[in-house]
This record gives sequence, structure tokens and C-alpha cells, in this order.
Amino acid sequence: MSADTPADSPAGLGRRVAARLIDLVVLAGIALLFSALVGSILPGAEDPLRTGMLPALVLSVGLFAIYLVYEAAFTAVYGATPGKLFLGLRVATADSRAGAPRAGAAAVLKRSVVLYISVLLNFVPIVNFLALMVSVYAVISAFFDRPRHRGLHDKAGGTAVVGGAGPDRSGAFGR
Repeated sequence: MSADTPADSPAGLGRRVAARLIDLVVLAGIALLFSALVGSILPGAEDPLRTGMLPALVLSVGLFAIYLVYEAAFTAVYGATPGKLFLGLRVATADSRAGAPRAGAAAVLKRSVVLYISVLLNFVPIVNFLALMVSVYAVISAFFDRPRHRGLHDKAGGTAVVGGAGPDRSGAFGR
């Protein structure tokens, strides 16, 4: 098995949740910096409770782009986000045969859009709530899919999170 072919055993839910929390902490820091920047540049963005339409749109699109690039770029290049790498997880194709290859860029992009669509639609009343429910369901649905624990985002992208090589096992972030 090469460095690009992760083990085919499904990742445990505890490790997946911990990896997602690590990624969310990193993304929250980046989001705070971006929000502060937008708040200092765009008029009408100073008060988060009374944000105007333009700052809300810029924040939504900008944060969606940041989240999407973080998730998709790391997963396409390294096979996992930093949180998954830290915990020895990888994103592979959903092919159940042993040694399924790393998920391709298109699959990773699809799964990332499903995860973060609520961020993009955050400024649209009512639709933002529905999009948030889709994003939350995408993550929670992994708890109910047995035995592979594939969430809605994994199914949309044709991916599965599996136990695989982390940075401490095969060099530079599993590559």
C-alpha cells in the first residue's frame, strides 16, 4: 500500500468529532480575524446586530470562501484537514475495497460545499436556517450510518473518512 492509499477501516466517531473540533477552532480564529478586518473597512459593519446588507454579504461570501479553501485545499493536497491529520484520519474515495485511493479534488469540493453551505447563505433570512439544518444534518448523519459512518457530506462527495497515516507516521502530513 502506498502513502496515498489509506487503510480502509472506517474512522471512529470520537476521533472524527475531535478532528472537526480542532478544525473549527482554527477556522474560528481565522473567521474572527476576517470579521474584524471587514468590520474595520466596510461602513455599517461595526455593530454585528445591525450589520447592513453589503457587509453581511461580504462576510458570508468571504467566510464561505475561507472555510471552503481550508477544507478542500488541505483535503485535496494532503488527504485530510489539519485536525484529521493530527488524529491520523484521511478522506478516501467511498470505494470499499482495500486501499481505496485518496479522494479527488471534485469529490472534496462537493463534500466541503455541503458542510459549509450555511455560511454562504447566512445573510438570507429563513434560507440561512434551512442551510444550517443541512450542514448540521450532514455532520450528525455520520452517527447513524453503520458501519462506515458516512455523513451526508461524505455521500455527496463519494468519500469516506478512514484511519490512515498521519504526519507522525509517514512524513509530511501523510504524503
